[in-house]
Amino acid sequence: MGRPSANTFSVELAPELWLIIFDHLPPRFLHDVTLTCHSFRHLAQPLLFRSLTFCPYSLDMNNRRFIPRLETIEHTKQRIQFCSSSRIAHAVRECKLYPRYIVGAVHSDIASDVLLDILLDALPHFVNLRSLFLMFVDLSQSQMLKLCASRNIGNLLLGNCAVEHIKSLPPSKLQVADLTIVCDNQSRVMESGHGLSVFSPDHLRSVSIVNPTVASYFLNNFVANAPHGLLQLRSLTLPCEAEVVHAFSRLLPLVPELVDLKFCHLRPSTTQPHIPKEFTLTTFCPPVKPLSKYQGPRQLLPYFVRPGALEHLSLWSAFPVISDSSMDPVELHGALVGGNQLVSVCNKEVLKTVQKLELSVTHVDALVLDAVCARFPVLRSLYVYVGSSYMQAWNTEMILDALLTLPLPSTIQRLRLSAHCVTMPLARPATDYTEDRLARRKRDLQVKYPNLSFISLDEMDVNLTWDRSRKQIPT
Repeated sequence: MGRPSANTFSVELAPELWLIIFDHLPPRFLHDVTLTCHSFRHLAQPLLFRSLTFCPYSLDMNNRRFIPRLETIEHTKQRIQFCSSSRIAHAVRECKLYPRYIVGAVHSDIASDVLLDILLDALPHFVNLRSLFLMFVDLSQSQMLKLCASRNIGNLLLGNCAVEHIKSLPPSKLQVADLTIVCDNQSRVMESGHGLSVFSPDHLRSVSIVNPTVASYFLNNFVANAPHGLLQLRSLTLPCEAEVVHAFSRLLPLVPELVDLKFCHLRPSTTQPHIPKEFTLTTFCPPVKPLSKYQGPRQLLPYFVRPGALEHLSLWSAFPVISDSSMDPVELHGALVGGNQLVSVCNKEVLKTVQKLELSVTHVDALVLDAVCARFPVLRSLYVYVGSSYMQAWNTEMILDALLTLPLPSTIQRLRLSAHCVTMPLARPATDYTEDRLARRKRDLQVKYPNLSFISLDEMDVNLTWDRSRKQIPT
């Protein structure tokens, strides 16, 4: 009986085990696997189509859609037919349909939505489909009903899609867990009704809507009319607009499991702010459960966040000094610590459980860091973003001195200051002197904050990050 050569190595595994192994490989390695042998090709080839992307039509600067060549239809049709075959379809997890922007494009008479029907007809074959992304398409009643034939989609994103209202509801509604609706073009939203009625309220776990018109419709017509509310909804993103906030505040009892709330900053209006300065909630129902994550203006924090569970807090201002919603350090300090008669103070019991803090400010000074030290005793991660309109984001020497002198929480692990545009101080010390000073600061910081493993001052070329397993701080 012959022995195997010393240069040969044979491993026999069941096809199911090989499939599990191949499923963890990135596409570039999967392609090499398919070239190994016929059996590996049969197992691995479907995994090359786990994520499908179709860009069959073009979009000009006015968001008009068209298909430039007739050959594009035939090519895309063949791709969809191949991917929906019994051999490939079971492996598809994600499908995207969106346009390409073409500058100076020449229009054609080919209907841009002709391929949408073909794709929607193929969706039921993708039995393991988890995510579907549709951008810049008009979904008619018949197309929405075809979408419902998929029955269950984990993640659905509708980006700048005009959706017709469904007059006759399908026998089974679409079961979507994570729904995202992005509408940048107001006119396209107003062209048609909304097809939200096709979604099952009993299966929504996460909803993100950043357009005020669609958000108002969702709250007043979908949530308010749900027989039992949205019992599974845990995460919600809404635009920070007065009418939307008022509508949402009245419906909090209908989302009893909500733990993650985000208000999106809207572009400044030329007529009036989205949240007026005299804004108050007269008819307000407190949340059923305390939130664990809040992202939004500090002005709305007292209404929606109760003490005891908040771990992730992201704050900006509804009345910003500059257009990107950044807070002045005086406003931030007044909101967190007090001492400013023009700013309402946050409940310190709400802040004491926060472990991850994100702040949007005009610049960083001692007031910002002092507020952090005073109100967040168990903080692990601090991220401060500096608005792009401020010329001097921070002074490096002041930040380094403050890190060593102010009593930051001993639990701090990550600290990052990030600015859109950072300017260097006008007068900098000699290079050798600066490097020597930074080396000493690194050593002192590591001693003072033993849990701190990451510090970044963004584009300042001041790298205060160390890896204890590879490099020791010089003494």
